[in-house]
Amino acid sequence: MDATLRIAATESFDDADLPVDALPEWYRDICRGGTSPEPFAAQGRDRYVERTGSGPWDLQDWLSRFDPDLEVRGWAWWDLTRPDAGGDRLRLWTDTWGEPFFSWEDLRWLLYACGARTVADPVLTKPQAWAAEAPA
Repeated sequence: MDATLRIAATESFDDADLPVDALPEWYRDICRGGTSPEPFAAQGRDRYVERTGSGPWDLQDWLSRFDPDLEVRGWAWWDLTRPDAGGDRLRLWTDTWGEPFFSWEDLRWLLYACGARTVADPVLTKPQAWAAEAPA
């Protein structure tokens, strides 16, 4: 995500293709529908396809969602926490500006491609829930 945010902050989205060299090779490969040397990425791709019925996101299409002037993406990165000490669950926090429904298929794809076994649908919560879980 760091590399993606750097691209969003520094590149012109007016160009035909955004540079992708800063993204991990395994992610570039899996977005192109190819195989990946990382088993978690291939498994994540398969889970995404099974869950959504859609194929992998095209890399340039996925990156286009981070255009600062594009209002399609309905979320902004907030934090990642581990709700259970020592557990294997992670909770991704995003800011949706209080909207109960928002576009997030790009985020679901990222989570699965990075190895998530399951991805729960978004739930609106108060910032206090995040504060209680975030490391001090």
